[in-house]
Amino acid sequence: MVYNGGMSEKPAVIFLHIPKCAGTSLTEEVLKREFREKERIIFYEHGTEALVERLQGMSRRQQKKIRCLAGHFAFGVHRYYQAGPATYITLLRHPVDRVVSHYFQVLRSESHYLHGTVTARRLGLREYQESRLSIELDNGQTRLLAGIGWGADFGECPDAMLAQAKENLDRHFSAVGLSEKFGDFLFMLQRQFGWQTAGCEKRNVSGNRLPIGEIDRETLRVIEQHNRLDMELYDHAAALFRKQFAKATAGAAGPAAPCSG
Repeated sequence: MVYNGGMSEKPAVIFLHIPKCAGTSLTEEVLKREFREKERIIFYEHGTEALVERLQGMSRRQQKKIRCLAGHFAFGVHRYYQAGPATYITLLRHPVDRVVSHYFQVLRSESHYLHGTVTARRLGLREYQESRLSIELDNGQTRLLAGIGWGADFGECPDAMLAQAKENLDRHFSAVGLSEKFGDFLFMLQRQFGWQTAGCEKRNVSGNRLPIGEIDRETLRVIEQHNRLDMELYDHAAALFRKQFAKATAGAAGPAAPCSG
């Protein structure tokens, strides 16, 4: 793997996969191709605490073999990776589009833990957002990017959480993408890390979802209100993406920012 950072040691890559942001495609089509099975930890089922426990149970020698961590976990797991520098990558999605996608995934997937409740109660999209069934519907992107220790009850996310999420993106993420610009994000990764991203196709796409343009204004307002911090974080991430993409297209992609704390 070619890395254009000029560093003596290539950092391990931590892919913070925010649910419903096209991350499945990146994991399956790119990361599993770039990193051998013994070089990666793909961790989706058990959450941040379980991943931290796994890392804490590994020796430094064992961790040294791991060059990629990917999955649904919060920012901060790099503190438990003691084998060298690490850098983050992630994808964000417009909060309204993400909630809509989440809702229709629940409806179509009988194995989803919310499927039975949502179908039994016959919740529409607006009722689903207001149901408080999952904190993913309450600034879920900000929660994960703010990091370990930034928990909050539904509807209680403080502005300081948003500030922390922005700071983390700025300081520790060498590649920030948008699911709506997935192809451009792949190009950035190719320039930044030398990965082969050609032929990568989106997976886990909701095929039965309602177009945003057909959602009534009140439902849109409710979703935006419940995800106020995510709306602002998305705008911040979009500006960061544009800056990083401009560097990549100019052939001057900067080094990844290794995490130190």
